[in-house]
Formats: sequence, structure tokens, C-alpha cells
Amino acid sequence: MKVHRIQTFSALSFALTSLCLAQVNPSPKNATAAVLEAFQTHDIVMFGEIHNNKQEYEWLDALVANSEFADRVDDIVVELGNSQYQKSVDRYIAGEAVPIADVQWAWRSTLGLGPPPPNLRGLYKVVHETNMRRRGKHQMRVLCGDPYINWARVKTGPFLGHSDQWYAQVVKDEVVAKHNRAFLITGSNHFSASSGTPELH
Repeated sequence: MKVHRIQTFSALSFALTSLCLAQVNPSPKNATAAVLEAFQTHDIVMFGEIHNNKQEYEWLDALVANSEFADRVDDIVVELGNSQYQKSVDRYIAGEAVPIADVQWAWRSTLGLGPPPPNLRGLYKVVHETNMRRRGKHQMRVLCGDPYINWARVKTGPFLGHSDQWYAQVVKDEVVAKHNRAFLITGSNHFSASSGTPELH
């Protein structure tokens, strides 16, 4: 399974650049075109985000709503998504009558060091709406990449240090093992070669 890394190149122009290891001098490309091009030759495309960047989330919303993206992608794996609420997220994304109040805990009960990005709810909503427009066609799924934690019972624990391992395991179990194509979204530092993030094979 081929993995392709994409990272923010310029916040103002919002171009993206490929970080293939063999590429010595990466050049900026249109963000959406870069992602779609990457999926032509790779099963997994990794996007390193800047938390709380409104511009990025506006672009992500437009990307997810793009019919070419929706045709090519099975799963969108988000860092800020508590796995405890995966079933509720699945039902909501699939179009079942699930109150948003039940689904919101997926992105509000995470290991983030602060409040969730203000536009994160919008990303879940756009995937839901895109799937609804594509009734009878290929559907996307949002996978929660944060550890399964019930904060009503657990107040502290060694979860933060294992968050990358949990995220990687979600990808291995729900994407790689099922031979799916996925778009991975998490903080850019988690995807750097020096971060210690488990490699996906």
C-alpha cells in the first residue's frame, strides 16, 4: 500500500507540496489538484494540518464536497475524534437520524490540548451532506483517530503519549486491512519523520 504525505506549503496562497522522500525540491501546487493527483498512485494520502487554521478547514470542506475526491476516498481519518463515539459517527455520516448533540462528543472529548478547532464540526457535517447527495453511490466514512476514552469515568491517564500509536492502529485495522483508500488528517508534527509516529506498512 502506497502512502503519500502532503503538508501545508503556504498559509496565504494555500498551495500544498508533496513530501515524497525522493523529491529534493518540492514545488507548490493547487491544493485540491495535489490531493486528487496523489490518489491516482497512492492508497493513503496524509495531510498535516495546522490546528485552528480557518483557511485550512474551509479548504477541507470544499475538498470533501468535491465529487472526484468522494469517488476516490473510502475513509477520512481525523485526529480529533474520540473512538468511543465511532458508532454514532458512522450512523450520522450514513444519514441516520442521529442528533448532532450525540455526535459532537466525538470531537469535543478528545486529547487535544485546548478546545476543538471551531470548524471541526463543519467537516463532519460536510461528509454527511456529501454522502446524502450521493445516495446509491460510493460513500465515505469518518474514522475517529483519538483513543477510546470515557471522560466521565477517567480524569487522567497516560493517553496522550499513546495517541499516535492509537491513530496508526485505527489506520491499520480500518484502512490497510480492508484495502481501502484513505485521507489522513492530523497535526503536521505527527506526520514528520522525526515525530516517532509509527510507520504504516
